[in-house]
Amino acid sequence: MIAYIFLALFTIAAVIFIVNSHYRWTYFFAITLFTFLFGGMLMVSGQWQRALNFSSVLFVVLMLFHRLKIHYYKQPLLISDFFLVVDWRNWETLIHYKGALLGVIGLLALLGYAIFGFNDVESLGGLGNSIGALLFIVSFSLMWHYSKKPSAVQVWLDSLPDDGRDVFLNLPMSCRGIFFKVPNFDGNSQNFIEKMTALSSDTNNLSETKPDIVVTLMESTLNPHQFAFSQQSIPPLSMFEPQNDTVFASPLRVHTFAGATWKSEFAFLASVPSTDFGALASGVFYSVVPHLQSGLVKNLKAQGYFCVALSPFTKGNYNAKSAYDHFGFDLMLQPQDLGYPAPISKNLWDISSEEMMKYTRMILEKQHPALENVDQPMFVYVLTMREHGPYELGMENKFNLQLPNLGAKSISALNDYTQRIVALNDAIEGMNNYLHERKKPFVLGYFGDHQVAFDNVIPPKKGDYAQPDYVTQFVVRSNCASQFKQEQRFLDLAFAGGVLMDVAGLSAEDEFMKANMAMCKLSNGKLEDSSNPAFVNDYRHYLYQTLKIAK
Repeated sequence: MIAYIFLALFTIAAVIFIVNSHYRWTYFFAITLFTFLFGGMLMVSGQWQRALNFSSVLFVVLMLFHRLKIHYYKQPLLISDFFLVVDWRNWETLIHYKGALLGVIGLLALLGYAIFGFNDVESLGGLGNSIGALLFIVSFSLMWHYSKKPSAVQVWLDSLPDDGRDVFLNLPMSCRGIFFKVPNFDGNSQNFIEKMTALSSDTNNLSETKPDIVVTLMESTLNPHQFAFSQQSIPPLSMFEPQNDTVFASPLRVHTFAGATWKSEFAFLASVPSTDFGALASGVFYSVVPHLQSGLVKNLKAQGYFCVALSPFTKGNYNAKSAYDHFGFDLMLQPQDLGYPAPISKNLWDISSEEMMKYTRMILEKQHPALENVDQPMFVYVLTMREHGPYELGMENKFNLQLPNLGAKSISALNDYTQRIVALNDAIEGMNNYLHERKKPFVLGYFGDHQVAFDNVIPPKKGDYAQPDYVTQFVVRSNCASQFKQEQRFLDLAFAGGVLMDVAGLSAEDEFMKANMAMCKLSNGKLEDSSNPAFVNDYRHYLYQTLKIAK
């Protein structure tokens, strides 16, 4: 009897989810998805109670999983997220977020109940199997057919900025995205070619001496002076302020919030945003990188650079080593490879940014067997980790932070965050001083990969940017004698690699990077922020349909 009460409750919950859909197309896809799940289990088991239990409980699981992702990442659940979920190498992240860990354990328990509940009831036999197969095939066919209907696609795309709240629309519509397909943009390649050709070619900035290039992806980093505090005593942070060696500094458009660092890595290393790939954006390190034909690293290698990635996470985490290989890196190292006292299989969540800079210096000094015979200029790409959450919720207000409507826990988290950024500032300045002391040409770039929430609260920021929660900063410093002059006052992360090459006096080695560097000038460093979206589509059409940078 209790089991049937639960069955009734879960069925009612599923019906409520369907009835509360926000869009007309969601009703259709929610009903067909429910029928698909019901038919699939009925086809396998022939037990109608088990099939109803399976589909109803799974509806609840999917809705809760969707809300869990929005809670932590402020992004909707898409089918490509399951690439990350099923890769056990990513599971350690949950240990650092106890609320998420408990939530996932609860969801797994519900999933187990969905699969095994009512497994001992009487079967309808062949008739039940046949009806289930019919429902399964018909519902799948309907979803597959209508998921490509333009009106349905438009409703879905329009819903995504509104947090993609209808998960039963998101999952069927994003299913087509798990199969790699070259992005197709409506644009005019010829229009972009003409404007690119009209640009004057600046050969005066090209350098015969190729500097070492060091780039730091600073985890979860936004200059805390950007928060709209009514009062604060945060010390000056010189890495964000103009210095004698600063050659470029601007706000930076990133394409993720509160996590998914690999999206920012992708935008920087591939020189195109993950958003170009639609529903595959969450899984670009798995499903897109192998198809790319060019990018920043491949251009640097063509210039003779030896390219090294240094990560505090393991080589398997988020498929990093495989992705870096496809990008063109010669070598990926972990701090453990350079003497850090921890097993090579351990993700280094608490390693300080100063230690990451120490190991960066060791790479430049070639203190690793794989580097002993390298006589090429070096590109070192390093990720920090200490700025990553979670943050202390009981810390004193040492920076005297005040912000209306912000609770005590959020203020504590901001204090913890700020002290980590202060330590990061010291590490970056130490690295910059070291590079100057080497008396060799260098280019040092650093950027924040995304912003974060503090006790699930997003503080207001200064400035009037569109989507202000998706803006960090990018800074380039150098001792190179160069005629480079900053032209952009706002930059999309996809253009950061071209800016670094420009500062270093390096020419583009292929048509893609030529186009990237030209578009940076033509659009004033903007893509999704551009006031001329038609021209942005001309550029994208040139990349994907003419140059075929992804195959």
